[in-house]
Amino acid sequence: MLNYQRLLYWITERDEVRKKKEIGMTKPWSNDMVFRTTYFCNVRREDDKVTQFIRSEYTPMVHHSLFEPNMILARFLNWPDSLSALGYLEHWDPRYVKETLNRIKKSGWKVWGNAYVVTTHGIKMDKIDYLCDRVMPSVLNWHRAKVAWKDCASTANSLRNIEGISTFMAGQVIADLKNTPGHRLKNAPDWWTFAFPGPGSIRGMDWLHGDKVPASQWLQNLHSLQDALKCDGWHLCAQDVQNCLCEYDKWERVTNGTGRSKRGYPGV
Repeated sequence: MLNYQRLLYWITERDEVRKKKEIGMTKPWSNDMVFRTTYFCNVRREDDKVTQFIRSEYTPMVHHSLFEPNMILARFLNWPDSLSALGYLEHWDPRYVKETLNRIKKSGWKVWGNAYVVTTHGIKMDKIDYLCDRVMPSVLNWHRAKVAWKDCASTANSLRNIEGISTFMAGQVIADLKNTPGHRLKNAPDWWTFAFPGPGSIRGMDWLHGDKVPASQWLQNLHSLQDALKCDGWHLCAQDVQNCLCEYDKWERVTNGTGRSKRGYPGV
């Protein structure tokens, strides 16, 4: 791993920024100008703003019959203001969801978070209509079919059969569910080892090794990296390591001038 120390630097520095921000230290939180001007997700996904909102508002409903559909809807929207306006849905009411989201849209406020790109996958219709009329009915049909909850990998693969849920989004939903106390995936046998590769984490792995890594070796290399980080005091599940690779790719591209981030950060 040619650039392991650079990745380790990114992980350590990003977590230091989080700590300084959380205790109320004044800016700047880093001497690294890339960190001071570029938005990065946290080392641990559970520390991210939207995830913390989901933990506070949704986790207490873990035993509710529509818990998983609510969690999927929450991750699609990925924006606390929209989720607060909707509230936890005790039953599925597409008219209410549409009216609420369209009211937010017409007011000029954000409906969707910036972290994930939500598309209609080539279908010419409004994104809110697509979510309510096509994605969520497919989610509910999946949920009614009695999911086995055997492990993270098989559940993620079943999620990929739902209209509108990409491999990336399936991985995000699994991360939400497996980190929910009381959920059936909390004790999944592959809790520590499950991860789906994404474009950013694939590029991050290439940066790490200084060359193109064959797709067939990505997961094996991820687990080797997971072990190396554990030796350096970072006990991270495979999905958090994957997330770090994605953000590390962003840091390398901005640092080396070979790319830029879509999201700036006012950390100066």
